[in-house]
Amino acid sequence: MKRTDKAPSSLFGILFIPAVIAGVLIIAAIMLISFRGGSKASTDSDNPRKLDQSTMTAFRTQYDALGVAVGHDNAPITIREFGDYQCPACGAFAPTARRIRQDLVKSGKARFIFFDFPLPMHAHAQQAAEAARCAARQHKFWPYHDRLYETQDQWAATDDATSSFLDIAVETGLDADKLEQCLKHNKTDAVIAKEKNAGKAIRLRATPTVIVGDTLFSGVVSFDRIQQAVAEQSPSGRD
Repeated sequence: MKRTDKAPSSLFGILFIPAVIAGVLIIAAIMLISFRGGSKASTDSDNPRKLDQSTMTAFRTQYDALGVAVGHDNAPITIREFGDYQCPACGAFAPTARRIRQDLVKSGKARFIFFDFPLPMHAHAQQAAEAARCAARQHKFWPYHDRLYETQDQWAATDDATSSFLDIAVETGLDADKLEQCLKHNKTDAVIAKEKNAGKAIRLRATPTVIVGDTLFSGVVSFDRIQQAVAEQSPSGRD
């Protein structure tokens, strides 16, 4: 009788194919979380990390000039946020960022700087950052910035968000034609690219990333935790 050796081949297929599938899924997961945008369920970072002195010097001498700042240059502490307008966690953090500007910045306790870090997984994040920077050219950055987060669910769900960004321009008192031309000619791409490089220089891996003085938090951090970090660092005069 002729012997057939089909069993080993079948066993190989049973073991090999699932292993390949599992490998592909693992690689995809790694790619997804390498730069992640968080979620609305994100909470305070339990393990903030300290940035070294050379990084803080680089912020003061190079990076800070790239972001959009509000507050006195000589404020006792600087709070920095790296954000993505299409990131749900950034949208969840936006009310806290607004409270920082209203309470800590206006009282002179802190300076606040926003840096763009649009993630490649978000289809409209780059254009949203460009639109906000175009709004800054008309001295309306913060109203436009806030409105982007307030309407995030609407424009993020569209195939083409351009009309939404122009509508927001009208809502916030901008010249929509000027904003459209600014977007069309990519007038803000260069500074956004430099902001992203600043984020990569500090090994940023999530948005929002919030830096209070020299303490870095990843994810949605509460106002109380930020206020605590400000109180802990302000007496030493570090920023």
